[in-house]
Amino acid sequence: MKGSEGMQVYKNSAELIDQIKESYHKFIDEYEGITDDVADERIEQVDKTPREMLSYQVGWINMILSWEKAEAGGEKITTPTPGYKWDQMRELYHDFNIKYGSDGIDNEKEELSSTVDELISWVDKMSHDELFKPGERKWATTKAMWPVAKWIRINAVSPFNNYSRQVRKWKNFNLRDKSTVNS
Repeated sequence: MKGSEGMQVYKNSAELIDQIKESYHKFIDEYEGITDDVADERIEQVDKTPREMLSYQVGWINMILSWEKAEAGGEKITTPTPGYKWDQMRELYHDFNIKYGSDGIDNEKEELSSTVDELISWVDKMSHDELFKPGERKWATTKAMWPVAKWIRINAVSPFNNYSRQVRKWKNFNLRDKSTVNS
C-alpha cells in the first residue's frame, strides 16, 4: 500500500520484514556468477560496481543498527557517523568500500546476510509505535520526522530493489561482453 507521498506504507512489522527479505533475496541472487576478478569493473551504463553496491548496503544497514545500539546504550549519536556530515556521502561510501569490500565478494555477501538477519531480528522486536510513529527514536528525529520504518525502507528495501536492477544491467553489459570476446 502506498502512502500520500507515494512511499510504501506497511501495516505491521511482518509486512516490512517480508519486504526486507524479498528485496534482499532479489538483490543478492543477482550476484550469481560475479566473482572477485570482475566485481570492481566499472561500466558506463551503471554508476557503481557490484562490489560498491554490496558495500553500500552493508554500510548503511550497519550504520542504522549502530545508531540504534548507541541510543539503547545511552550514547551520543552522530549522524550519519562520526567524522562525516550529510554532505560527505561520497567519502563515506568510499570508506564503506574499503571497510567492507576488501575481504572478497563472498565474505562481503556473508557480512550482508548476517547484517540483514540482525536488521530483521531488530525490526521483529520493535513495537508498532517504535517502528511506525515519528519521534520514537532520537536518531530518527530530524526535520523530516521520519518513522524508523521509513529509514529502513529508504536505506535497505529501496536500494536492494534499485541495485538488483543495476547489478542485472551490469551483468548484461559486462559479462555478455566478456563471453563474446571469449567466443
